Amino acid sequence: MAQKINAYRKRYKMRTLGADGLNIVVSIPRVVIEKEARSRSLSIGEFLNRFQAIAEYNNFDGVRYTFEEITEEKRLSQVKRGGN
Repeated sequence: MAQKINAYRKRYKMRTLGADGLNIVVSIPRVVIEKEARSRSLSIGEFLNRFQAIAEYNNFDGVRYTFEEITEEKRLSQVKRGGN
């Protein structure tokens, strides 16, 4: 896992979402989204509409989130399925 020098660090409560707690939800701090949007010269709203959070896990301790732009193909498949 990447070295955490001068990293933003704050604790967040986890909560269940959906039928039978199918998903566990943790908030992404607004400051993180603001920084990512600013680095791409986007407003927060534009960033949220154009990007999705990607969770990487399983081959190291913890989880790592990155952001990827939603392609038109992905957008269309979400509309067909009615979700993410």
